[in-house]
This record gives sequence, C-alpha cells and structure tokens, in this order.
Amino acid sequence: MTSAPRGGAGGGYRVAVDVGGTFTDLVLRRPDGTEAVHKTSSTPGDPARAVIAGLTALAAAERLAPHELLGRTETIVHGTTITTNALITGSGACTGLVTTAGLRDVLPARQGSREDQFASKSAPPPPLVPRRLVIPVRERVDRTGAVVTPLDESDVRRAAGRLRAAGVEAVAVSFVFSYLFDGHERQAAAILAQELPGVFVTTASRLVPQVRMFERTTTTALNAYVGPVLRDYLDGLAHRLAELGYRGRVLIMQSNGGVVGLEQAADRAVETLLSGPAGAPAAVAEIVRALGRRGSRPPDAIMINTITIDMGGTSFEASLARGGHTETTSSGSLAGHPVCLPALDISTVGAGGGSVAWVTAGGLPRVGPRSAGAAPGPASYGRGGTEPTVTDADLLLGYLDPDGFSDGITLSRDAAAQAVGALAERLGTWGSAGQDPAARGADGAVIEAAAGVHRAVNAAMADSLRLLTGRQGLDPRRFALVAGGGAGPLHAVEIARELGIPLVVVPAGASVLCARGMLRTDLVRHYVTTVRPDPDDPGVPPAPSALDAAFGRMAAEALDDLRPHLAGPGRVGFTRSADVRYAGQVHEIPVPFADHAGPGAGPADGEEKGDHAASAEQAGSVLPRTDDAALADLLERFHDEHELRYGYRRPELAVEIVNLRLAARVPALPPAPAGSFHPPPAAPPTAAPPAAARRRAVWFDGGFREVDVHDPATLRPGSPQQGPALVAHPASTVVVPPGHAFELTEDGTVLVFAATDTADAVLHRLGLASTGALGVAVAG
Repeated sequence: MTSAPRGGAGGGYRVAVDVGGTFTDLVLRRPDGTEAVHKTSSTPGDPARAVIAGLTALAAAERLAPHELLGRTETIVHGTTITTNALITGSGACTGLVTTAGLRDVLPARQGSREDQFASKSAPPPPLVPRRLVIPVRERVDRTGAVVTPLDESDVRRAAGRLRAAGVEAVAVSFVFSYLFDGHERQAAAILAQELPGVFVTTASRLVPQVRMFERTTTTALNAYVGPVLRDYLDGLAHRLAELGYRGRVLIMQSNGGVVGLEQAADRAVETLLSGPAGAPAAVAEIVRALGRRGSRPPDAIMINTITIDMGGTSFEASLARGGHTETTSSGSLAGHPVCLPALDISTVGAGGGSVAWVTAGGLPRVGPRSAGAAPGPASYGRGGTEPTVTDADLLLGYLDPDGFSDGITLSRDAAAQAVGALAERLGTWGSAGQDPAARGADGAVIEAAAGVHRAVNAAMADSLRLLTGRQGLDPRRFALVAGGGAGPLHAVEIARELGIPLVVVPAGASVLCARGMLRTDLVRHYVTTVRPDPDDPGVPPAPSALDAAFGRMAAEALDDLRPHLAGPGRVGFTRSADVRYAGQVHEIPVPFADHAGPGAGPADGEEKGDHAASAEQAGSVLPRTDDAALADLLERFHDEHELRYGYRRPELAVEIVNLRLAARVPALPPAPAGSFHPPPAAPPTAAPPAAARRRAVWFDGGFREVDVHDPATLRPGSPQQGPALVAHPASTVVVPPGHAFELTEDGTVLVFAATDTADAVLHRLGLASTGALGVAVAG
C-alpha cells in the first residue's frame, strides 16, 4: 500500500477497483485529489470477496472503519473479468437462440472461412448455443427493410416452450435484416419475456443494429451467454456494498474505454469483455501530455507515439493510439468468437507473472498461456504451487525482492528453485540426473533454465507487439513503450530493446495503471447505423443530407439514453466516424470525420470533451453539417489510411460507406487535479546524490552483477543515472540493463533510454515522428 496525505473537507471519496486473474487493484481518490493504492490477491471463486478485502484495507489506511469509508464514498468504478472468465472457461448461462426460419445453422456456418487462413487444421470453437437450442421461427424482412412474411407469434410461443423445458437462462433473438426493421425482434422479445419470466432476453437490433448476420448473431448470443453471469455478480456485489453502508454510484468499466451505470451494464454485458485493460488509456494520456510538452520545441504539447503494455499475473495486454487517440475496433474476437461492438483494440496473450513454463516435445522452453493464477499461484508464493512460472524465474534471477512483493507475500527462493529445477531436468540442462534441485539452490542449470524462461516470455510479448504494429503498417521504432502492471516494468526494457523502441515510460503507480485510468474515464455509449446503398449504383456515396439525418437520429437516441446521467445543464460530447471500403472489399476501415484534429476519432484520451457538445435539451442539430467538402475529406483520409495499413491506394475505384458511427460521452467524474497521484517525495534539488540504499546480485547478459537498487524517493528528478540498476517502485520493479540510463520526472515517472542518448533528445525525436506520415501511434 502507498498512501499520500489524508484528504481534506469537501466532496467525497472515489474508488476504482480492477479485478484481475491474480491480483485485485484498488485506487482511492481522496476529496483533496490525492490518491492511495492497494493490491490484494484475487479470489476467483468469489471475486467480490477480494473487492471487499481491498476496500477494508483502504479504510484501515485512512484510519476509518469500512462502513465509514464507504459512507463517505460517492462513486466506485469497477473493472471486472467476470464475463471474460465465463467465456474462456465455458461457464456462461445455458443459452437459446431464436432466429429466422432457414437460418438455424448461422452460428456453426460462421462466414465459411477459418479465423486463421494459414492454419489448415484449425477448428472454430463450439458455438455458444448448441443446435438443439437454436429455434427457427417464421418471419422475413427483405434487404430494403420491407416485411415479406409477418412474424408468426405461435412459432415464438412454441419456441419459448421448448426453451423453458430445456432450462435456458438466457435467450438471444436475431432475425435477418433486423438492422433495417426491428419490429419483429421487439415483438418476439416481448413474447419471450412474458413466457419466460426471469430469463435474460437480448435482441440483435437493440445491441448491434448493423450489417452482417453472423457477426450480429454471435455478438448477441455472446451477450446472452454472459449476461446472467454478470447480472448475478453485480447484484451480489451491490448487496455486499449496501450492507457496508454504501449508497453511492457503481459504474462498470466497458471495453470501449468508457463506463456505464450498474443498471445498464448487465443488459450489454458483452461490452465488459476485457474491461479491466480498457482503463489504461486515460491514465497514460495524462502522462504522455506532460512528456509531449517537455519534448516539443517550442513547448506546444505533442502527443508522442506510444504503445502501452499491461503485464499482470495472468496475461499481457497491449494497445495503440494515434495522437492521443486510442485505437478502436469493431471487428474484434475473443476466444474465437467475433464481437462487432466498438472496443479498444487490445491484444492479449497468456504471458503474465503467473504464466506456467513448460517444455515442447522438441525440448524447447515455452511460457503460457496457462497460468498458476491467484491460487495456488507461483511456486514461490508458498501456497502449494509446484509448477515453474515467470515470477519464479524472475525471483531466481534477482529481479524481484523476496520481501517486497505485493499483498504482503514473502517469496520463497527455495520453492522457486525446486520448481524451476524440475523444468531444467525436462530441458536436459540439469547436470546430475536425479539430484534434488533444492539441494543445489539457485545455481547452475537452475539459473540457466530461469534465464530461458525469462527470454521466452520476453520473445512472446515482443512478437505480439510486432503483430499489433505490423498489421497496421506501423513502425514500433517510432513509439515509446509505456509499461504498466505489476510485471510490466520488469520486462519492458528487454521488449523495447528487441523491437528497437527508444524510450520506456514507467508511470508512478504503474502496477495499478488500469485502476488509475478508471477514475479518469467518461460515460460512453456507441451508436451505429448501416447505410442503405443505392441498389442501382452501390458505389456512389450517400448524399450529405442523408448522412446528417442518420447522425441526427443517433444523437437523439444518445440524448435520451444519457439524460439520467446529466446533472443539471449537463452536456453530451459527440464524435462521428464511418466504416469505409473500396467497392468489392469485404472489410472496412474506420475513418473519423474531420470534426477534431488528428488522425484518431474524438478528443484525446483524458482531454476535456467540449467539441460538438449538446445539452439535454438539444438533439442532432449540434452536430457539424456534412457538405460535399466534408465528404470528400472523409474519402481522402480513407485513401490515406488504406495506404498506411496496406501499402497502396486506389482513388480511381468506387468507395462505399458501410456504417455510420456516433460516440456519445458524458463526464462521469470531475477531472482529477493535475498530478493527483503523488509519488514518494523526491530528494531536494540541492541535495548531494544519495547513496544507494542497497545492492543486489542481478542476472544480466549471462551472469550475475551487483547493482544498485534505487528507491524513487531518493532520486532527484531530471538527473540521469546509468544502468545496470533496479528502481523499486511499490508493487513493481523497473529493470535497467547495461547500456541504458534512466531518469525520474517530477511526477514520479521513470524514463529509460539508451545510455548514449538523453531523455529530452529521445522525446524530441518521438514528437517529430508523431507529426509525420508514418508510425503515428499512442497506446492505451
């Protein structure tokens, strides 16, 4: 736990909670804007138990009883892995699907193609709804939205009877062309709700009213599959909080980077997949803006290009953004199931501190995706784990302090050596067959195996970043790498060195980066309308007036949805974009309208959202008008983006606008005061450089070296230090290899760069790269 001075009067507390697979992170913002953090072990069988334990620990640090802290708390923002775990483990609700007659096999048929075209033996995951629970009903709408066959209500009632007999807990409704006419789906949903009281019912036309039957149906089925699980969890959490005296708001983090009220979260449960990592962009943007002002000449703020990574105990997430705008996607996938709702473009691999190391049939070391989790955890936790993990290897290599780990855990080197020693035997690096690894301690083959685990996990993470940047035609050497999560700062510099990234940024409080960002997010809702092409000439873009009419309808819907969250004359900010493609292509590129400067859509993460804002009394009239020049600009930037991603442009080809999108946002919390997270106080500028508090033997370049272990509180901001060294932040450690230098900034951020360079020079070069035509990206 790190804490700052106690808050003063005025306002109330605000708390962010990020439940991960291994640790649950909490950030408390006091009434005076200062923040305190706490990490506690997750409890996978009952995640709410860790939440309550963390709140109890925060209360104790504030010298308050839990009911006193919660009685003074205004808002809790919660990121959860409940839906992700339900999908990955197959523990979602028993789900039925009601669909148009003749389309019963829409889920197993998919799109008739493999997700990985080059894996000839790959098989898709089993459908979320077994075929026996897919019930076709008679109804039909044509491609113009006209009703061809009215809905047969008796079919729907018979379907309800079959689903009731099967004991379903949730039902998805998805009819062909329902994005053009939703009357049949609304009618069917009303009948199902009447016939199946208490059963979760969701419709495609309400959740994702856009073209593509398979993606629309699988997203709706996924929402039904995880909806009851999230609903039950949130109901239980709300009950426990109420028992402790909490009467404030609970906001749930969404995968699109915004938050939603507790009441709406379960209805759109699919939007909480990967909700925890989606909190990082707002926290990163705050740090990146400060670095951009420092690195620009003249000192105008430049949003430098970054990639943000979050390596926790179970997984490794990474994402990009451009000019302060986090990249989003509407064609994501999780566990092999497409999700066509807007979400931050976050890539995930099973590479965390608890990831298990194993040996292939060919004798090569591999790491993950299986994790030791919170229970039993890595062998070094001393909780009964016996398998070697990344944390065990990092401990043996000297990167971790056995007495300074999270949640009061004292790491056991003997247990780590036992587990990694068994791996060494399987790798064939063990010198004496049958010798007890514990008898040798952490020497010889054990260390060699630990170093192999460290290299393997670094290579896996570097490869995931190559894929993330390469698929968008971006050069990672033009980015800074922002490291978050408990294990991220430990591995970040080696990953950056592998990719040629010139700067690593480790924020103060990096281990709870996502939770910090949750206190800086907005209420966000996304809306989509599929553009009806001219059947005689589909390659001709729609008239600007038709686009404005569609955006106006979405803006009016947004104002209705967000009205309960507007305090007094509250304002809703809007951002417009379109999904565009060349005629004949099957995938689109999202392109923002020129309502905001920069290559991304909308204001930068964490910025004030004042442009094109509407009061609750206004509707779509607040949106910018689309004229011929604005439409031509949209198409020109589509050509630019297509060339950036795929290396060519074809302006002579017809261009199709497939979907129009509108993002609406309302500030969920007052903005955090600048520098609200207070790192440990730095040494006075006039003080002499303090002696290193301690030294430790650390593995670098094939051998152990005695290096300084720095406490950030003893470092002077702006004073470069040479590696090799360690910087011991609370709950995370920055590893600085030989050939690198590091520097502390005024806000407690650690910058790591080549020893032959300076932080200002690197920031200046990255600022220039962010304004060029290539490699513009900032991650979140």
